[in-house]
Amino acid sequence: MQKTRAILIIMSGLSLASCRPLNLYYVAPSGPPEYQLGWQDGCDTGLSSEGSTLFKVLYGFKKRPEMGNNEMYKQAWNEGFTYCRFALASDSK
Repeated sequence: MQKTRAILIIMSGLSLASCRPLNLYYVAPSGPPEYQLGWQDGCDTGLSSEGSTLFKVLYGFKKRPEMGNNEMYKQAWNEGFTYCRFALASDSK
């Protein structure tokens, strides 16, 4: 019984750790894979920069060095960062 409860608690924690704020679940960029990847990485970084300590731990700074020369990735990263940072800031006020 104790093992089952511990496993349930761990699984619940892991599933919550991957959650974004609800209003950001329905924001999905369209475009090529490089754009989508850049937007997701920028969004996670924006959440980390604007959010609480928990957000800093869960999302962190994400910018892939192998995509450093990809203009589409960089543009999407900037757009995702800005959107998610200010979406989170407006929700907390």
